[in-house]
Amino acid sequence: MSRYKLVIFDCDGVLVDSETITNRIFADMLNEAGIPASMQDMQTYFVGNSLPQCGQIVFDLYGKVLDAGFIEQYKPRRDQALKSQLQAVAGVKELLAALRLPCCVASNSDGDKVREMLTLCDLIQYFDQRIFSAADLGKPKPAPDVYLYAAATMGFEPADCLVIEDTHIGVSAAVAAGITVIGYSGTMPAERLMNAGASQVISHMSEVSGLLS
Repeated sequence: MSRYKLVIFDCDGVLVDSETITNRIFADMLNEAGIPASMQDMQTYFVGNSLPQCGQIVFDLYGKVLDAGFIEQYKPRRDQALKSQLQAVAGVKELLAALRLPCCVASNSDGDKVREMLTLCDLIQYFDQRIFSAADLGKPKPAPDVYLYAAATMGFEPADCLVIEDTHIGVSAAVAAGITVIGYSGTMPAERLMNAGASQVISHMSEVSGLLS
């Protein structure tokens, strides 16, 4: 019997394999705007952050301001790429189908985008209305608010929850919320997740079931 009562999933990079797609579009558009961002920069500085946070990072790193026109062009390009290329993370469908604990999603992305991605990957039925958005709350990770809100809304104490995250930003948010977090190394190196406070790191979603029993 599991000591956990609720499993909280991040979305991007944990449920849906979106990070590479969105990072490539973002880097391409920065390059088109004369900003010399690389995919390594995306991995090092941007992964796990909300879009407004990414705008601040661009200013901090390159001294450039992303105007409203950039964001207006980015979103449809991102969404078109996701619609044509997005897939569920390997092993996630099998994990969710076998999961016997309540679960929900807590993401930095806005709620509508999360629902769209889960629908595209045929995962939405596992979450129904149990989708919590840090963007909608106005307090993105690494603030713990979205995890605390998800746990409270679902009726559980943080100590009774388990989070699955793929970035140091998300791991830090879960740790700050007082929630045990498993890192998934599909997005960044295990060492970076452990340094952020992950209790352990997995390399495939099939490993989660064993950790819950």
